Amino acid sequence: PHSRRDTRDMPSLDDAKLAFSEEDYDEALQICDDALAATPRDADVLAFRSQVFLVTGLVQEAFADAVDAVAIDKNNPEYLLRLGISAHEIEAYSEACEALERGLELEASPTQRRALLTKWLDKARDAVARSEEAKTKGPSSSSNSTERFKRAWYQSSTHVTLEIFVKNVSADTLTVDFNDAGDVLRVTIDALTEGGEEAKTYDPYALELKLFGAIDRDQGLVNVTPTKVEIRMKKAAQVQWGDLERRASGLLTTSTVASAGGISGGTAPGKRSAKDWDCIEAALKAEEEDEKPEGDAALNALFQKIYMNADDDTRRAMNKSFQESAGTVLSTDWKDVGAKTVTPEAPDGLKVEKL
Repeated sequence: PHSRRDTRDMPSLDDAKLAFSEEDYDEALQICDDALAATPRDADVLAFRSQVFLVTGLVQEAFADAVDAVAIDKNNPEYLLRLGISAHEIEAYSEACEALERGLELEASPTQRRALLTKWLDKARDAVARSEEAKTKGPSSSSNSTERFKRAWYQSSTHVTLEIFVKNVSADTLTVDFNDAGDVLRVTIDALTEGGEEAKTYDPYALELKLFGAIDRDQGLVNVTPTKVEIRMKKAAQVQWGDLERRASGLLTTSTVASAGGISGGTAPGKRSAKDWDCIEAALKAEEEDEKPEGDAALNALFQKIYMNADDDTRRAMNKSFQESAGTVLSTDWKDVGAKTVTPEAPDGLKVEKL
């Protein structure tokens, strides 16, 4: 008989569920990663991986997978349950209510899933009620903190999506722009009106984020719904971001640790069980000090370090040269590449072919 690892070339959702039942969450995640590497739009696997992520405490990743599953099939109560639970866990309570209410409409029979939908809907509604109560007792309407609204983010190999959970924003009051290098995001919303008959007008909302990496300023999408603003950005380079924002050198965040495990793109995860994050961070720092990257890894690490510490002109030069040359040229001299098209340069013995 073959073990689960013997069948890794044909990953099975049943294998992942077996590993999950045995509390081998790393194995379950690996099988899901392998399955999604072969079939990225397998909604059943996405929904199940969302469940595993929740158990291991990776709520942002759980939410991202649930969003993807529901995008594929909006009428599946299991996917809506996963979205509702993960939205609740990232404190997006209104989104949780919407998903769970829709799930209950579709799950008419008295099943265990319906009981779970009802349980989590009650929790989400209680949280919404507490949030509304806190608003009435909160700071004055003149507050202009960018933390007034909950935010969530998730990524694929090609895109990063930021969600700002603010209600009733009209498109004509929203401005989204970037700096020239494409690595600073600015969001402004003109004076907001919240509430029903006793509506209150708040100061404009302003948010500026120094992004972990650069994005393509010409490729993106902004979607405004009654409950949130969604900003979908295309990465300038298809690399995994350790976080949404650039952090001071040497600082790790929870999402940095999660991304280091290779969660998306079917790469092998590290140990992603729910553990003491301080211990994990200390271990990762020790590993980074002990392990010196070699070959391509060392080169990539050098480029990332240069980019993170560079000024806007250097970042513009790196992005422009890399994109226009199809990844064959990387220049840091904006004066050299800014006014011309950077042509591809193949290594010795090879030539560039246009596709």
